[in-house]
Amino acid sequence: MSQMILAPGGAIYHCLAQLIKDADRVFFAGLPGVGKSLLLQQMALMARAAGRRATLLQWDVARQPFETPRYPLAKGATHPLVIRATGAWLRGALVEWDAQARTGSDMLIGEVPLNGGRLMEIARPADDEAEALLRDSRTRFVIPVPSVDVRALIESRRQHSIAAPRHANEAHDAPPDLLRALWQEVYQVAVALSLAPPTACEAPYSPQVYAAVYRHLLRHRQALVLPIDEALQPSGSVYEHVVQPPVLQASAPQAEAILARLEAAMTPAQAVAGADRWYEV
Repeated sequence: MSQMILAPGGAIYHCLAQLIKDADRVFFAGLPGVGKSLLLQQMALMARAAGRRATLLQWDVARQPFETPRYPLAKGATHPLVIRATGAWLRGALVEWDAQARTGSDMLIGEVPLNGGRLMEIARPADDEAEALLRDSRTRFVIPVPSVDVRALIESRRQHSIAAPRHANEAHDAPPDLLRALWQEVYQVAVALSLAPPTACEAPYSPQVYAAVYRHLLRHRQALVLPIDEALQPSGSVYEHVVQPPVLQASAPQAEAILARLEAAMTPAQAVAGADRWYEV
């Protein structure tokens, strides 16, 4: 069962506690393996203790209705059309959630990877109802940035949790070699954006470069960098909750309608062709 592990006097606890007071929508943005799931779990516990009712948004849950037999996972990778469809659904889902939320009581806590275009729609300005919500002062984006040592420890623990999962979701977490590959992709984005110099070999993990890329992705949003300088050890699985909060997820008819609309607008090949420019905001 999940337990509070954050020290009440610590910087991370203070940051989350302040967000619970000041925000109604909080999104942890970043790659797999930076602590998003643990922070989401801890914030949900803190929100409940503060009398707030949390709803969760998680990429691995949100994408499931869109992964039809036409677009299954391929070697663990999500099809680009599924990525687009999930993002297209999200903006409308935010408006629907807000319309039903009770001010000062309900809270939306989410994980938004952004890499590869995963829920990047939340970062891009658009002329719709969701944009006002996403620019609102009570919508905050948090970029957890682990130190070099903490990142190395996360990779080490990830290998163990996949081999001996304490929750079904842990068996499907990104393994250490994929975590390193995703970092290399982000570094190449940094190079393309002139945020880092080109390198002839694999770039070592850099908290500064990582933070710079995600600040760029979220430059149209109210975002803060949260340094993770201490190794946080969950008491159980990061996917466990004392009381499972409701989750934001498309219905089957919603998912099918969005996929049909996208299929009419582009071919799967066209969806793949534009996927490598996912970082354009």
